[in-house]
Amino acid sequence: MAAATAERRAAILEAALVEFNAHGVADASIEKIRRRSGASVGSIYHHFGGKDGIAGALYLDGLRDYQDGFVAALAGAASPRDGIELGVRYHVNWIESHRDLARFLLLGRDASVVVATARPLRELNRRFFAAVSRWMQPAVEGGQLRAVGPELLTVLWIGPSQELARHWLAGRTRVSLTDAADVLAQAAWKSLSLEG
Repeated sequence: MAAATAERRAAILEAALVEFNAHGVADASIEKIRRRSGASVGSIYHHFGGKDGIAGALYLDGLRDYQDGFVAALAGAASPRDGIELGVRYHVNWIESHRDLARFLLLGRDASVVVATARPLRELNRRFFAAVSRWMQPAVEGGQLRAVGPELLTVLWIGPSQELARHWLAGRTRVSLTDAADVLAQAAWKSLSLEG
């Protein structure tokens, strides 16, 4: 029963992702999501409470997957430099391998998603930045990495790769994220490193 429920939920989210990317959350059709997923309208409302609930769940599930993988990549780093560069490589690889979901996360968030995710998003980000901070702390204390807050950390670490990813997802560049990963990773290290 639990497996069937999880499969139904996943099918609804997959169908919604297609509709949201094609039409935006506001103009997406519950009927088209229902047809594409094979779910009943009752099942959709039972699992998500409506379109905004679907969009919020899709956003939070996608972000959670990204953040969990990012933290796992850091755990395997051999050095602060390796971790900073792994973080950038993970970022661009995740976006390339989850292109549709990344498009929704980076380009498709609208006001209804903001409202539907405000509290759980704060908790998700709090947990993520706490884990990243724990990983960074020994290198900050050892004088290898800059001590910066979460907002500045994000800009310095993945800001350039995030900006390139937005252009790539919108079809405004032909530069491959994978091909750019080494340059972006080195730039992130230079931005965050205190080593000469």
